[in-house]
Amino acid sequence: MQARYGIIARQKATSVRNFAKSAILLFLALRVGDVVNLAAGMWFVPKYVSPEEIGAVLPLTSFATFLSLPVFAFAMTVMKESAVLHAADERAKVKSLLSGVFAAVGAALVLVLVASCVAVPHFLKQMRVSDASAGILVVSAAFLGCVAPVYTDALQSMKRFRSLAAVEVCGSAVRFLAMLATMPFRALAGYFAGQAALPAFRIAGSVLALRRDLSVPAEPYWNRETVRRVALAFLAVCVYQVAPMAAALVEQTTLRTGLSAADSAGYYMVSRFSDFLYYLTFPLLLVMFPYTADAARRSASTRPYVLKCMAATLVAAAFMSAAYFFFGKELLSLMPHGGEYAAYAKYMPWLVPMAALTTCQVFHTNAEVSAGRFGFLLWLVPLHVVYAVALKLRFSSGNEPDMTTLLCWFGAMSFLRFACSAISLSRDAVLSRRLKRQRSLITVGDFLP
Repeated sequence: MQARYGIIARQKATSVRNFAKSAILLFLALRVGDVVNLAAGMWFVPKYVSPEEIGAVLPLTSFATFLSLPVFAFAMTVMKESAVLHAADERAKVKSLLSGVFAAVGAALVLVLVASCVAVPHFLKQMRVSDASAGILVVSAAFLGCVAPVYTDALQSMKRFRSLAAVEVCGSAVRFLAMLATMPFRALAGYFAGQAALPAFRIAGSVLALRRDLSVPAEPYWNRETVRRVALAFLAVCVYQVAPMAAALVEQTTLRTGLSAADSAGYYMVSRFSDFLYYLTFPLLLVMFPYTADAARRSASTRPYVLKCMAATLVAAAFMSAAYFFFGKELLSLMPHGGEYAAYAKYMPWLVPMAALTTCQVFHTNAEVSAGRFGFLLWLVPLHVVYAVALKLRFSSGNEPDMTTLLCWFGAMSFLRFACSAISLSRDAVLSRRLKRQRSLITVGDFLP
């Protein structure tokens, strides 16, 4: 008996060690990717892109992401389906699911490229960008970036952490080399070439790593009921994303067209520091999605996951804002030509809490999507539509804004997003407590005479 308990104890200890090693390995791999992101945004772009075009980087990214909305919505839908299948260890059905993803992505790519040929040249002219070759690379980067998480999520769900870490590290190296090779000659196009190289490598590397795991014969997965369920979820996610993406696009285009080239470049420079918050919270978002999906499948509450992620985000934002308040100018001067934008350092402490409040809303709504609940659309869509229209009317041509006024608008919207999510979570908590009381009364009533 003691020998048996000893074997079980050793197995548990081995499992814990393997988990710790995998977690540390994946954490380090993701940090390598963050270093490349930092090098791209805080060194390559300021060094090689002209000040007249730096302010166009964010609007171009936002525009391409908006064009890739159908792909992004499909990827989110598939990730939810994949999480459920992986939890049930249905690898044969996962193989069929990913095969369907390949076919759908190929069709979507054709549609996105056709739309890009029509819309991108006009948008590049509006954003005052002279390099026409950047257009196709912008769209490719956004498209591939929307698709890649489907495949990396499959590796994560199968606990292939070493393979995932290798894909992340090698992909970051490929991205760095692509930027290093192209940006000295074609700065803006080279930046987006690097942005496209990373997700392209993630897809290729994940498919290669999954080859052995998905070598089992495929089981039928796509049928009329499945297609109907996925189609409804896809439409719901499209509705969920179209309004926030449209609002973000209006924000970025207003910054570029309403402000001077110097001001839009200054916003780009200081806003890179608020991205540190996303580097901290994005892994939480990736980890939270399958857990909330599984909790909803078990009829458990997703609220504890959301509240913990929100708390971690707000605490991190408070520390970062304090650091930028005291050392913002010094940190900005570390970037190439950063000293030229010292006057914009005063905005750094305020951009972080704005990003944090929006991130908290994303935690809440993504958890709802993973659970298949879309009631939040009743407030999310009208809020963003009204905001986008009001912003467009307020700062239309002939009524040019200043950066402080624009950031006040952005900050007010971030607060409204957070407030609506907080109210929704509070309402769900009240309803959950009422339901528990009703169930307990019913249970007690069963034993009464």
